[in-house]
Amino acid sequence: EEDNELFYGKASFDTDMTVGGNLDLPKIEGKLKIRKITDVTFVVPEEQLDVQERDGVVIFVNRENPDAILTTTEEEEAPELLQGMDVEAILEIANDAVFNVIIDKKSGDNLQVSGEAELNLSIEPNGRVGLSGRYEVQSGHYETSLYNLVKRRFELNPGSTVTWRGDPMDAELDVTAVYNVETSAAPLMTTVDPSSATKYQQVLPFMVYLNVKGELMEPKLSFGMDMPEDDQGALGGAVYGRVQQLNEQESELNKQVFSLLALNKFFPASGSDGSGGGTAALAKDNVNKMLSGQLNSFSDKVFGNTGIDLNFDLDSFTDYQGDSPQDRTQLNINAQKKLFDNRLIVTAGSAVDVEGSSSQSQGSTPIIGNVSLEYLLTENGRYRLRGFRKNEYTNVIDGQLIVTGAALIFNREFNEFSELFNPLKDTDLENANKGNSSDVDEKEEDKKDDAKKKDADTTDDANKDGE
Repeated sequence: EEDNELFYGKASFDTDMTVGGNLDLPKIEGKLKIRKITDVTFVVPEEQLDVQERDGVVIFVNRENPDAILTTTEEEEAPELLQGMDVEAILEIANDAVFNVIIDKKSGDNLQVSGEAELNLSIEPNGRVGLSGRYEVQSGHYETSLYNLVKRRFELNPGSTVTWRGDPMDAELDVTAVYNVETSAAPLMTTVDPSSATKYQQVLPFMVYLNVKGELMEPKLSFGMDMPEDDQGALGGAVYGRVQQLNEQESELNKQVFSLLALNKFFPASGSDGSGGGTAALAKDNVNKMLSGQLNSFSDKVFGNTGIDLNFDLDSFTDYQGDSPQDRTQLNINAQKKLFDNRLIVTAGSAVDVEGSSSQSQGSTPIIGNVSLEYLLTENGRYRLRGFRKNEYTNVIDGQLIVTGAALIFNREFNEFSELFNPLKDTDLENANKGNSSDVDEKEEDKKDDAKKKDADTTDDANKDGE
């Protein structure tokens, strides 16, 4: 990369070439195979600069002696050694050879692809290049930045192809890439069954397909949506049926695809209860996330390493407890402090009404609405004791309630279920190993003591013999 910023990497290839003809028109035939350890990167220049030759713009002429050697402008043309070349070669690309294309270095847009191909390459004496064959993609990805705000990664589907039939710039594309996202289908299902929209809050996996077909210089882009086969029957198959309907409605499909790519959620439709929905609800939700992130970042800078964690969360929702639906926005503030060598964790927080207010029957929001005390019974935090008091929304009838309670928490990490159900097994083994090691140490100490006693007895006997 230090030698050439536009093209760098590691290229490995095998050649089997035959060179014939003459110096005026060499003829080359053979095979060129790009090996699997190849990993090269090409950077698309930011702008193609047209380099103009500046020689000859200013010409000095000696009018008194036009044939003077110092001012002569005529150049003798050297005869060209090569009039062209005739190349016929087979270009093989190994399956694991990796090719990277950095489309935009600033935004990080890049393409990585690996696959296999057997192409016929020809170069005619007049400089015309021909390429025929098919390149089949095995793996790869395309990363793009949407308006320099969010980054999305499309995985290239194996089996995608690029086919050449002569002109290298006249390739035919048949490439499919997929973006996987997990989100709630509730905004998508409001137009299907508004009365039971809450049951669609479950987060499900979706796949957004980007199809690239047609010629290389004029590709045709289209989108599609699908769900993994194992999840197509979720919620009675209603969500999958709605996805199939979207694939038949191009305008609605494009709107939902853009929303998934930009915001990782579906574009909500207008609510049947009179709420705005649509663009307003989507914009408010994302503005809330942005403001929450900025407030949390600011609190980190203010408190630094003081041991106080302050978290903000801005939430917008529709309150149905009154006579008519009311749009409300609350700012949830939570503060956390660790005491006594991080063994005691104190958390306190409350919600401040930014838009709208609770009904008269619920009373005013307390200054400290949520409080919890958590004590680590063991140093590693496996056993914990927690007491809490919090405001919790139960249902439409009961509304907001104050819940107080205590909990004993057991926390354990495990890689296999056997480690979870037999937690004492490892402890017994560890204790046994410790006991065995201590017994060995005691035996070694006894041996050392016996050896010292024998040395002392030998010394006493020697002293008696000397006397």
